[in-house]
Amino acid sequence: MNIIEKQDKKPAGEETKTPVKSLSDVFQSENSCEIYLTADAGFGKTAFSKYLAVTWCQAHRPEMKYKKYFSEDSITAMRDFEFLFLVLLRDSSDDCSIDDLIMNQIIQNLSQSSKMTLDSIQRILHRERSLIILDALDEWVHPEKKCTKMPKIIPHRNAREKCVILTTTRPWKLGVLNLKNSEIDKKVELVKLTSESAQTLEERAISKIKNLDVAEAKILAKQLNKKIKENKLEEMESVPLLSMYLISLWCEGIPLGQSKCGLYASIIELLLSRTLSKHPEMEPTGEPSQSDIPQCFSEHEHCNQYCTYLKALGKLAFETLFSETKENTLVFYKSVAEKYLSPDDLKLSLNSGILTQSTEKTLLKQISKVSFSHKTTQEFFCALYISCQNENDVKNIVLNKCKSLQSILDMSTVLVFISGMVNAEIISSVSQEFLSVISEDKITSEYRSTTDYNPFEKHPLKDIQDMYISCMKENTSDKELKLFCQDFFFSYDCKEEKYFSYLAQLAVQNKNNMASININTFRGRSLREIIDCCELHELFQINKIYYWGKEENAQLPVLLDKSPKCVTVISPPLSRGSWSREMLETLQNNSLLQAIYILGFKMSHDVLNDFLNYIINRKTMTEIRLWCLDCTEHKRSCTFSLDFSQHSDLRKLELREIPEVSQLKVNSQVKHVELGSINLGERSLPPEMANIESVYLGNVNMSASTLRDLVKVVEKLSHKVTVTIWRCKIEPETEFEHVKQYIHSSQNFRVTKDEWWWGFVFETKVAS
Repeated sequence: MNIIEKQDKKPAGEETKTPVKSLSDVFQSENSCEIYLTADAGFGKTAFSKYLAVTWCQAHRPEMKYKKYFSEDSITAMRDFEFLFLVLLRDSSDDCSIDDLIMNQIIQNLSQSSKMTLDSIQRILHRERSLIILDALDEWVHPEKKCTKMPKIIPHRNAREKCVILTTTRPWKLGVLNLKNSEIDKKVELVKLTSESAQTLEERAISKIKNLDVAEAKILAKQLNKKIKENKLEEMESVPLLSMYLISLWCEGIPLGQSKCGLYASIIELLLSRTLSKHPEMEPTGEPSQSDIPQCFSEHEHCNQYCTYLKALGKLAFETLFSETKENTLVFYKSVAEKYLSPDDLKLSLNSGILTQSTEKTLLKQISKVSFSHKTTQEFFCALYISCQNENDVKNIVLNKCKSLQSILDMSTVLVFISGMVNAEIISSVSQEFLSVISEDKITSEYRSTTDYNPFEKHPLKDIQDMYISCMKENTSDKELKLFCQDFFFSYDCKEEKYFSYLAQLAVQNKNNMASININTFRGRSLREIIDCCELHELFQINKIYYWGKEENAQLPVLLDKSPKCVTVISPPLSRGSWSREMLETLQNNSLLQAIYILGFKMSHDVLNDFLNYIINRKTMTEIRLWCLDCTEHKRSCTFSLDFSQHSDLRKLELREIPEVSQLKVNSQVKHVELGSINLGERSLPPEMANIESVYLGNVNMSASTLRDLVKVVEKLSHKVTVTIWRCKIEPETEFEHVKQYIHSSQNFRVTKDEWWWGFVFETKVAS
């Protein structure tokens, strides 16, 4: 596990990943009321949630026989919480507030003597230090019919100082939710197993399954490892859920398969084989008809024999996963299962563990609910149902369910499975249809038209790329799978040879479709290698270039030559890159540029002067972000006049750590102004900023009268404006205090922060 450390208002790249060494790292810190834990399917989000619960039990009512399974630090961390509530969101389709979720999922199932009222639960959450675990946000849907409250993206919660909420989710879900920084106090990621960890797991599991000592288990684990490499399944080995299945299959002598589809087909064969050996009386229903069953089932005796039953499970998976109501998609009433499965089929499903059953007790009756053993199992069966339709129906079903970027990502695992079951032309044709769906999505248009991007947070468009690469890996046919993709991300995962080779293939196939290129060479491959392998030398036009990495002056003009509307070039924080004349001239030849973000470069005085004049004279700019620029001759002592008053389209202006600014003019249309390490002195910010929405001043030297003028400007505006003042030198200090007192006492302002570290933050009050 890693903690993703959030550092507000720092240049891109200063976010860090810190390995979690103990539970204390996750929970013991101030201002950690909202913690989000992200991990892909099968990485162990639910297992970790349950581990926290049993650790809490051991901390509060210890049993000596279990002591060896818990570290002292884990016990101490959990002892800090008086109460712990574990809510499985997949089991909660009717509730949308945390208090109701706790009442209906937990309190209702306690014995009569232990039951509490909603009032008593709310008192506990208000007064006692409590940990609420909301497991699987990506498996929860807001109950539209029962609740009209906003927001509808996460369960509603009350502000409680002593309450810590840990929410687990798949990464893509957090990406599309677009939560504000203030809504996430800490972000933790659960990462895949290292090869050493996977080997340890294999040795321990084989030792338990075959009842062997560690030395013998190590020998067998090496044999399993060899087989996994032969079948090219190393990637699955790093996912705990799939790793355990690989171990079980190998111990039972069942083929592992050569893809994710092959592996899941083998898992179904394993479950059927075990169940039928115990219950030989369970005969298959209906005549087997293998004509349209996918190739991945062909070598499995029981799967072929029970193919009619597997298709019925597929129909159940499809109808529930893509239910029109969006409620009860993962956990559904037993009566729903009975619509698609005969009594014998339902019994076989429950005995084999493909389906699981739970019972809910209410005051009047007992309700039986059913779910697939894991969401990925349901997604596999859903893909089976879709792939058994004719080619046109496969396309129509997928396109009907994928009408936005989020809905495509919702269906991404199903699409990966489908690509391993149907012929290459179908999935290729589907991806071509996705081009317009993805391009028209608000998330896409915002990404392509701005310089914004956080290199340490997975963007939904990067998830699309990863989905396509997974589809390419699933394609076991001889025919090359051509997929249509427009947004490319070359980052740390390009270090993996296999991933990079697929990505290069995808890029070459889509040279004429590219809309954006995002490159981070800090942890990945060199820019030269990316350009050469992906054939980026050729001329073509794109919307956005984002480059974050070490100085590669000879190669950067190749990127900038694509005439992008948005350009971001970032040199790593502690090393200033050199901005060459050739790079400037390439930029000057770009007649389409609308948004620019340059960070961390040295320029000769002439180049810097020409660069700033180019930006000043481009009146069509929507974003200008200049950070950490030095003049090689004069450092920051030379002076420039920046007149952006004619830039009527300008919405965002950020100037931080640049040479002296003798004059600054801004158009009244600007919405966001950020100034850092700049000497404003007596100069006021332009009073005409009638559309301003946020002003950030960090390490700025200014007079108190300048601040007072700013306050007068924003006070007259009828819309919400937020002003942040962080570590600024404002003189005279006595007058600064008077201005602050005025803001505190004014009916027109609300002060949200007034602390040395967080700065002074206030906003205008807007009549509702």
